[in-house]
Amino acid sequence: MKINEIVPRYVNEMPNELESGILYICHGYFIAIHLCACGCGIKTVTPLKPNEWTLTKEWEGVTLRPSIGNFTGENPYHAHYYITKNKIEWL
Repeated sequence: MKINEIVPRYVNEMPNELESGILYICHGYFIAIHLCACGCGIKTVTPLKPNEWTLTKEWEGVTLRPSIGNFTGENPYHAHYYITKNKIEWL
């Protein structure tokens, strides 16, 4: 099921099983991982480092840039979105 909001969860280690709607953030490994917002279940890995993705924490939530695109599966272009202040902005 497609989601429109994601909740940040700060972790020291990534869990073996991910929950939909959770953005797992691990500063120790400079990475954020979540299940694709389209609901397909694909693990989406976003390295947090220069020339990759940046994570900004604000009062209203977290913002992840640049956009996230999942280009695998039966439909090779099935999800493209931003995460802005915990909201999924579909492109």
